[in-house]
Amino acid sequence: MKPLIIVFLCVCVFYTLAAAIELRKSITLHCSANNGFNGNLKTRLRARAGASDKRTIWLHEGEELSIDFTLPHESFVDVKDVRYSNDGGHDRIKITLDGEMLGEFWTDMEYGWGTIWNEFESSGKIGETVLVNPGRHTLSLRIDKADEYGVEIDYIRFEVYGTVERELKQGNFACKYHQ
Repeated sequence: MKPLIIVFLCVCVFYTLAAAIELRKSITLHCSANNGFNGNLKTRLRARAGASDKRTIWLHEGEELSIDFTLPHESFVDVKDVRYSNDGGHDRIKITLDGEMLGEFWTDMEYGWGTIWNEFESSGKIGETVLVNPGRHTLSLRIDKADEYGVEIDYIRFEVYGTVERELKQGNFACKYHQ
């Protein structure tokens, strides 16, 4: 009887882990693509052959990208990476979720006198994993401190755990630009 119970428990654990892995959804959001962004964002687009979708968004100190999205279930959210390009001094970028600080990072300082805007770096993971309730949310990327040349954003990659993949499509995420 005990071996049968152990086998049953192992099968239950296996299926639980398999379901949890299936519920992880990685989202790479290109705000430069047509993700329902507001019109004035178009003026900030820059063509870059090295960008993952061939365009970036050029931002300066005090400017912000916000991404509105809806989660159908309680979920964990992780900001995995911000891919950017910088040709100048360090810039500080802050990431918030629903107005709460998740983390910040400094861009690399690179001087190419305008020639290295097509070279991209990654921030890596930003902040801790956050549990969020179902409903509408806003993830924001704000250029807190920048030199006169600003920074270009290629994409924001984040992961959502606890929501079925078919319920999260890139079209459900709307980017907005704020001066």
